Amino acid sequence: MKRRKSGAVWLLSFIAALCLSACQGKTNGIDVLIFSDMSKGMKDQLVEKAFQTEHETYSVHIFPAIPEKLLVEITAKEGDIMLVPEEMFRTYDDPESFQLLEEMGIDDQAAGPYTVEDKKTGKTVDYAVQVNKGTKKLNGYTFQLHRDMVAFIPVYADKSNEALSLMKQLRENR
Repeated sequence: MKRRKSGAVWLLSFIAALCLSACQGKTNGIDVLIFSDMSKGMKDQLVEKAFQTEHETYSVHIFPAIPEKLLVEITAKEGDIMLVPEEMFRTYDDPESFQLLEEMGIDDQAAGPYTVEDKKTGKTVDYAVQVNKGTKKLNGYTFQLHRDMVAFIPVYADKSNEALSLMKQLRENR
């Protein structure tokens, strides 16, 4: 009986250690989280062609467009940039949870519609970028976006400059 308990304790400890080590697997590149209902073929093409560049290392994760999954990923502090359907973004639209995007303004003005007043400067700045449906180009790969999306950088993200580069590419194709 005692042997069985110690075996169970050892097994549970091993599983817990394995889970914890898997959760700490941060990448050297940019963690891109996309929430979309696109087909598997489209997902594979997007990852293969848009995110396999010589200059940056990307870790791309594509999840179903489920608000609860978005909350789980944000709570776990995963992702350097997130791209979600606009209607899904509205369920979690909290400017305090996102990095301010001063660099995303147009002619020194916030591009909108997701703006907030910067408490330090008093200027209106973007905290998320609207990506309208249509033809998009990302790292040289052209694809069709069938619904309006929103890109944002969580407040905890480490790779902000690299994430901004991706956001600029998506917005330029408005």
